[in-house]
Amino acid sequence: MIDIQQSQRVLHLVINRPGKKNALTRNMYEQLSAAITRANFDETVSAIVISGAGDVFTAGNDLEDFRARATDDNPEPSSGLAFIETLMDCDTPVIAAVEGLAIGIGTTLLLHVDVVVAAGNAKFKTAFVDLGLVPEAASTVTMPLHLGARRATDLLLLGELITGKEAQECGLASRVVEDGRAVAEALSLAGNLADKPREALRASKRLIRAPWREQAKQALEREREVFSERLRSDDCRAALDRLARR
Repeated sequence: MIDIQQSQRVLHLVINRPGKKNALTRNMYEQLSAAITRANFDETVSAIVISGAGDVFTAGNDLEDFRARATDDNPEPSSGLAFIETLMDCDTPVIAAVEGLAIGIGTTLLLHVDVVVAAGNAKFKTAFVDLGLVPEAASTVTMPLHLGARRATDLLLLGELITGKEAQECGLASRVVEDGRAVAEALSLAGNLADKPREALRASKRLIRAPWREQAKQALEREREVFSERLRSDDCRAALDRLARR
């Protein structure tokens, strides 16, 4: 479900579940976490690219996984948040290539990568409140940081959908390319990074993120607790049931 490819010093991770719009399951999060952890300690890897198969980045967390967790009296720790923590701890530069939908964690994970290449057809949306939930992935800190508090409110509370161009204008995306070109551009940028001194890249990334890294970690824990409570709420269960009946 996660295709892993390496060319030269670039590791390419492809979210490959097109029949479900690349929705992420527990196993897929674990595969992503394991691949990124290995790459972070692999001296033959200088850059990582994450993309989705076909014309979708990811529709976010698999809703059936949410439903199972909502009815489990003793759920296992969230593999999705463990994946986010892996991204937060990764010193190797990460580039995301976004074509089509980037929903929920498909948007919030982008706040933890270093470059976001979006196609013009990209669509970003975080509908946590609509599901009776709260924002996750430390987005209550990282989204205001990247986008500003007003724009973050538009996405996290109002659940507005924004395009690739709008994402670039507000700071969520680094650049916008023609439809179908996001992966090629991301791989090209990753190749440019891989030509640079590896340890200088890693040290520079740590310095860039140092001012807000601890704040993001604390936000992740605050959100984790409230999200878990909300996942078991009547509001959330009703919303998930409605979606399941569609």
